Amino acid sequence: MGNIKMEVMIGNYSIARGLVEAGLELAAAYPGTPSSEIIPGIIEFNKREGGHIHAEWSTNERCAFEVAFGAALTGKKAACMMKQVGLNVAFPSFLSARRKRIKGGLVIICCDDPGPQSSQTEQDTRLIATLMGVTVFDPCSPREAGDVAYHAMEYSYKHKVPVVVRPTHRVSHARENIGLYKPGTRKVVLNEGIFLQSGGFGTHTKGLKDGIEGKVGVVKPSDKNPPPKGKFGIVASGMTFSITADVVHELNMLYKIPIYKVIKINPVEKGLFDFVDSLEKILVLEETDIVLESVIHRGNKVFGRKNGYVPAAGELTYDTIRDIIERLANETGLGKSGFSPDISIEDSLKEITFTPRPPTLCAGCPHRSAFFAMKHAFPDAIFPGDIGCYTLGISMGAVDTCIDMGGGVDLASGFYKAFSQDGKFIPIIASIGDSTFFHAGLEPLYDARLTGKRFILVIMDNSTTAMTGMQPTPQSGITADGTKTHSINIQDVVKAFGVDFLRIIDPYDIPLLIETLKEAYNYLASDNNLEHKPAMIITKRECILSAKTKPDASSGAVDIEQNCIGCKVCTKYFDCPALVFDNEKQKITIDEGLCIKCGLCLVVCSMKRPSKKAKK
Repeated sequence: MGNIKMEVMIGNYSIARGLVEAGLELAAAYPGTPSSEIIPGIIEFNKREGGHIHAEWSTNERCAFEVAFGAALTGKKAACMMKQVGLNVAFPSFLSARRKRIKGGLVIICCDDPGPQSSQTEQDTRLIATLMGVTVFDPCSPREAGDVAYHAMEYSYKHKVPVVVRPTHRVSHARENIGLYKPGTRKVVLNEGIFLQSGGFGTHTKGLKDGIEGKVGVVKPSDKNPPPKGKFGIVASGMTFSITADVVHELNMLYKIPIYKVIKINPVEKGLFDFVDSLEKILVLEETDIVLESVIHRGNKVFGRKNGYVPAAGELTYDTIRDIIERLANETGLGKSGFSPDISIEDSLKEITFTPRPPTLCAGCPHRSAFFAMKHAFPDAIFPGDIGCYTLGISMGAVDTCIDMGGGVDLASGFYKAFSQDGKFIPIIASIGDSTFFHAGLEPLYDARLTGKRFILVIMDNSTTAMTGMQPTPQSGITADGTKTHSINIQDVVKAFGVDFLRIIDPYDIPLLIETLKEAYNYLASDNNLEHKPAMIITKRECILSAKTKPDASSGAVDIEQNCIGCKVCTKYFDCPALVFDNEKQKITIDEGLCIKCGLCLVVCSMKRPSKKAKK
């Protein structure tokens, strides 16, 4: 690419680069995989360019959206970032703002998670945006994601309306060589159209700068290049297009199966309908909902999710796409592969067998000891959970529910009221993380205090937003770019709500935590709680990912094997990945590669360690 500097980066950094080059002035986000790296990317590129972009981690997605929207109303170029379920939090604002005229530009980057890989549900942002009449762009690669981000900001600034960019996790986290341009000098032409060029599929967008043009395989429908005619064509968008292009190329069907790549949705380009009408059958490959399939709306000639050719949910992997294309190619007489159209995709997948390995908390994670204490103190309690690392408490039997951020507190209130109406008082122990508490736990806790709900709330404070990449929380006292700011302590907020029972405990002190949980339950049932207030316990210990390299993070060698009797209590109820049961020895062994020498397994095994008093 001539003298243009190139740098290998993930898709989220490419998006950040595209926004910075488009003249971004304000960015706000709440961290959520797969979108978390965009704000750090913006901060990095802003420093490199000596810019003056304001970038912040907001308390939640609604705050992020409204901060960015406010800036866009004044004429600034603004962007907000979130994951697909984060858009649910920002939805009331998004719904109201979607058709407002803005003076500047507003790009909403909403990263979807087909599968889902790291979310409670999969959700298609393209569908929500289309239903709401908002233009949405669907990039197919890290390089195209940067071009799309740049173009989206220009589009929004020109038309004075908010727009959405929807990369999926494979686009966000794949790596590609990206050209670096000075802000305001990049010119982008998005290549939406029919891909038929021989020699494989190269770059899927054109980067025009100083006469440089990326090699592409696109034919724009026109009088000179009419839509192809034949039996079978494919419509695809996003990462699904990139995988489809690879599959068709590897099957040597470049000239037999034309592909139409869609980048912009609502409105779609007229060329898409010309393409669809020129062919006998159309296969629609998209993630994860029926969006393009519904837009095309050509009845029986369209094959996709509606008629079962494409799985109803989940990520479209290489193997899945290849099986679908081979099946339809055989049925239309285009292919000679050994794939039988009588065998469904689901039946084919049943032949693949593997041993599942559920996710687990890190060795030495303070949340593990908190969950163990909760389950040990009240094995028959109800445990409403929440979103974050601590969701993994489900494998320890200490998380029963998980619906959305902050939902565990409201569910605890609902459980208490339901049982109290029947004259029952049972232990209810809800858990929530420190970042989630500020994101969505304040209102539920205030409601529980105001309306007299009796349950124990354990706030697991590890001083960071660990699951999404160690971003700071309001309690950390630093901003997104590392600047020191005011720290808001959880205990001060809880006390302001009028909660009387509040204890702060190191979760590594398991006996004390068990004792305190029982004390909290007795308080809830006593005459000292006439107002019916929740009881609060803050388990406070730094995330092991940031603490394990420090000299005081280790308590020395762990020798759990010497007195092991093979009861497996530690593996069944403590669930530490460093504990492995040796079937030959019939004893527990330590995986030295995972063990961080915290010594908690010794405590769990003996439960005889003396405990200290909790701070009030």
